Amino acid sequence: MHSGGDHIQSTGQDADIAFVYEPTPADYEAAMRRYTYGTWPGRGGLIVWPALILVLVFFFCELRGFAPAMTAIVVVAGVVAGVVTTHKTLARVAREQHADMEDYGTCRTVVGDEGMTTTGGSQTSTIDWQAFPWYVETGEHFVLTTRRTRIFFVLPKRGAQDPADVDRVRAVLDRNLRRL
Repeated sequence: MHSGGDHIQSTGQDADIAFVYEPTPADYEAAMRRYTYGTWPGRGGLIVWPALILVLVFFFCELRGFAPAMTAIVVVAGVVAGVVTTHKTLARVAREQHADMEDYGTCRTVVGDEGMTTTGGSQTSTIDWQAFPWYVETGEHFVLTTRRTRIFFVLPKRGAQDPADVDRVRAVLDRNLRRL
């Protein structure tokens, strides 16, 4: 993100589309859930840590010569710890992403073919489409993501000024980003 103006010139088929909304923690939690459980990259991230812990704990138990029953107990405990840690990490990331937007208060996000600009409070940020090359959609949000780092931007559909704007934003996103 970089500072910029509060308007983006559109050179494509749709004129700029404005959404006005107040970001909520629930927006970011829903976005994180959709990305994590609804995309292959997200589900892959869910599997990596518990699987790594499983392998490490198993090898530790084997090296220490634990009895098979003790190994099973330790492995199960390790996997449970990995799942709990992963869940807590996802919740923390969602909270951090929302905290980044709290200073904006009520946001006005203008979407165009060049990217989007969000203004609110005394802040303005412009995002070129290259910054978020992928997106996912929920019933209530468009979620732009970097895929690899779990950094995302949430655009709540409730902010549309006209119900047709949701379809127009989807068309802009489809032209400029890859849907996961």
